Amino acid sequence: MADTPDHAKRGHSRLGASGAERWMNCPGSVSLLKELKIEAESDEPDYRREGTAMHEAAEHCLRQGLDTWEIVGQEFNKTVIDPPMADAIQVYLDVCRLDIDRSSWHQVEYPISSPVHPDFYGTADFAAFIVSGEILARTMSEPQPDTHWLLVRDLKGGEGILVEPDRNPQIMYYAFGVIDGWERKSSITLHRDLKVVLSIVQPRAYHPSGQAVREWTTTVGEIKDWVHATLVPAMVDAELNNQLDAGPWCRFCPAKLVCPLLTGLYRAAATYNPGEIVSYSDETLGRSYQHVQAVKFYLKALEEETFRRLNAGREMPEMVKLVPKKSNRVWSVGASEIKAKFGKDAMTTPEVKSPAELEKLNPEAKAFVKEHAYMPQNGLTVALWDDNRPAVRIKSVRDTFGDALAHLLDKGEEPT
Repeated sequence: MADTPDHAKRGHSRLGASGAERWMNCPGSVSLLKELKIEAESDEPDYRREGTAMHEAAEHCLRQGLDTWEIVGQEFNKTVIDPPMADAIQVYLDVCRLDIDRSSWHQVEYPISSPVHPDFYGTADFAAFIVSGEILARTMSEPQPDTHWLLVRDLKGGEGILVEPDRNPQIMYYAFGVIDGWERKSSITLHRDLKVVLSIVQPRAYHPSGQAVREWTTTVGEIKDWVHATLVPAMVDAELNNQLDAGPWCRFCPAKLVCPLLTGLYRAAATYNPGEIVSYSDETLGRSYQHVQAVKFYLKALEEETFRRLNAGREMPEMVKLVPKKSNRVWSVGASEIKAKFGKDAMTTPEVKSPAELEKLNPEAKAFVKEHAYMPQNGLTVALWDDNRPAVRIKSVRDTFGDALAHLLDKGEEPT
């Protein structure tokens, strides 16, 4: 759209907020991308394209006072806005508009930068100072915990990976950019105890809480302390340290297929004897498991690149080839003809839709699902330590026997 900036053409910092999880954990990825002349934001083009389109559409609607039903069918970032995308964007618009109504200052797609580091810059999706009563310039330098706060929201269009705001380096990065920029422009230092609410708006991903909008509260002082004690040192380290480390952050690294660490892990996994794993110590096994997800990201990238080349007409004889996908048989005749010939034996029994399917019907169905659906316990699985789910401790037979014995002794009984 002519009146909305083209997000795809905005410059990306090699140490930007969206890649913070990657370069803070894997500093060597920065020099690797630079050496290979790969843009830091060039990974996952389909995800990136649709996410950028949603941001452009959201900005357009906020600036023009539109709702998303008015832009269905329009194209942003070479992506047509369909009804499901429009519904997701509308959730973000509704939240931001409530913020705007109660704010004394707000910004949409706000450019941020800071002298703390030359590569500290980017764009915050939405920011606002929520102030009750008094004039902003007279109050924000004093602590007003209940009536004044800074709000920073980040729109996520992803469906599969849940993003939480709690100590999220990307949105903390944005928050500091807003704080630092506002202070330098206004010449007013915000009070350290001023509340800062960081929010992730992720309408298309199911969250166990049922909430598409999730918030985490911190303070100006805590944000500043984190930047100076953690973020800036990590930025300096990323400039000097070539060490690579594999983990969940590899998913969005555009150098997956050429990363020496990932290719080494892949080759090691492809040639290793599985029987030797049982002799690993617990520490070695745990550290090795941390690399499992990274290798999966590598495999996914490998599959996608192989398909892309074959689909472009290139050949890899005696190795891999394109073939039709497997499919199930379908009827060449109408349902009425089948029913007339075989009667009720040809029909299936109607079933209630799943919660995910039912909530797509209308707002009433969505509210019903929120009230009556739940996630049953389906067993246990392995997750990395920073996963949000609480750890389950399994007691050994020895521990269980010890607890039972202690219980008997506490009651004054002799074990039999």
